[in-house]
Amino acid sequence: MGAGVVALVVAYLIFLSLDAATAAYMNVDELAAAPDITDDRRLRVGGTVTAGSIVRGEDLIYEFEVHGDEATIPVVYQGAPPDIFGDNAIVFVEGYYSPGGTFNADVLLTRHPDTMEPLPSGVTAPDYEPTYG
Repeated sequence: MGAGVVALVVAYLIFLSLDAATAAYMNVDELAAAPDITDDRRLRVGGTVTAGSIVRGEDLIYEFEVHGDEATIPVVYQGAPPDIFGDNAIVFVEGYYSPGGTFNADVLLTRHPDTMEPLPSGVTAPDYEPTYG
């Protein structure tokens, strides 16, 4: 019986990974321009969080907008967001686009900025000496 349970768990994990791997990627502008998207097609959408659009509800439900160059879509996500999630963050949401135009995400990922900036003076201890170039 133990081997049967292990086999079921492995099969379930494979099913979950295949579901995530079959998500089609598009940006916000492509999604807004695609009239044939249905709510049974898993998607991964990339864009930028619109400043001032984040609303945190009860039970870790977040509602926010993600925009591209020309279009904006509303997103609903339930769960703990990544640490750098906020206004103007570059995000990738994965889930389903409903016929009403809302993206229901079950995955929320953020991308770190491309540039690194030194800390302003006064933020570090006065005797701090960086160990890098």
